[in-house]
Amino acid sequence: MRSRLFVLIALVATLATGCISLSQPFDRGKLHREIVKQADHWYTTDQVLLIPLSGVVTEGSMRSYLGEPGMLIALKDRLDVARKNKLIKAVVIRIDSPGGTITAADLIYHEIVEFKKETKLPVVAILGDTAASGGLYVAMAADEVYALPTTLTGSIGVIIQLPGIKRLSDKVGVEMRTIKSGPHKDLASMWNEMSPDERAIFQKMIDQYYARFLGTIIASRAKHGLEESKLRAIADGRVFSPEVAVGAKLIDGIKYPEAVYDRAKGLADIKDAEIISYEYPNNYRGNIYARANDAKPTADVNLINIDLGLGDQAAPHFLYMWKP
Repeated sequence: MRSRLFVLIALVATLATGCISLSQPFDRGKLHREIVKQADHWYTTDQVLLIPLSGVVTEGSMRSYLGEPGMLIALKDRLDVARKNKLIKAVVIRIDSPGGTITAADLIYHEIVEFKKETKLPVVAILGDTAASGGLYVAMAADEVYALPTTLTGSIGVIIQLPGIKRLSDKVGVEMRTIKSGPHKDLASMWNEMSPDERAIFQKMIDQYYARFLGTIIASRAKHGLEESKLRAIADGRVFSPEVAVGAKLIDGIKYPEAVYDRAKGLADIKDAEIISYEYPNNYRGNIYARANDAKPTADVNLINIDLGLGDQAAPHFLYMWKP
C-alpha cells in the first residue's frame, strides 16, 4: 500500500514539474499515410497525393486538439511530408471552401506554387460543393482546375464588413471615450459614423487587394486563353455555375474525381498509381469522398451559425470570401 502511494506521489510530482507530458488526443506534428484508392496493379509503386482543403480559408492556430488545425498549417504539414516521398508523381488538391482571409489565401497559394517549383510535380485542383472567392484564389496555384457538375464557384472580389452602433449608443446613452495619437488611429470604429475620408481609405485598400486577386487569376489562366478584359467583365463578385466558369476560361472542365485522378496521372506520364493522403490521427478518410472531422468542434446548437471560423480576434478582416 505504501509503495503504491509513493508511486502515485512521485507521478504527481513529476507531472507538476513538467518532466512528463501526457499525449494529447490531437498531435498536429504527426501525419499518417493512408490509402484512398488502391492501384489497379499490385506491382505499381507510383502514387498520387490527395490534399483536402475544406472549410474557411484561415491561417489557423495550434489550439485545435480535436480534428485538424487551420487550412494553411494543415497544407504546410502535408507538403513538407510529400517532399520526402519520391514515389509521389502528382498531386490532386480538393477544394471545398467559400474563401476566407486574404492573407491565408495568398499564403496557401504561395506554398503550392513553391512546392511545384521545387518538386516539378503536376498539381491538379478539383472544386467541391463550393469553391468561391479565396477558394478559387487557392485553385489558381494548380496547373489545371476542374469542377464537379454541381460546383458553385466565382465570387471574385474583396469584402470587409464593419459594424456601426453609433445611433444605438446615442439612443441608450453609451459612449466610448477614445484618446488617440492621430485622426485615423481608431479608423472605422463602431462607435463613430464612418466619414467619407475613412471610406476612401478602405476603398483604396480594397481596390489594391482586388487587383492582386485579378493578377493572380491572369497569371494562372492567361495560358488557358483568359484575357484580362474578359475577366474584369465578370469579376464583380457574382458566383458561377461550372458551365459558366468553363466558358469564361476560369477552369478547365467538369469532371468527377476519378477522371481528375486519371488526368493527374496523365500529366505525370504514368498509367497507374495508388491514391494516397496524409492525415492526422482521429480523422476518418475511408474513401475518395470522405472528409475530415470539423476542425473546431462545438457543443453549441445554433439555428443561424455566424461563426466564420476566423478565430476569436476582435479586429475586422479583409476577405476573399463569398458572403451572401
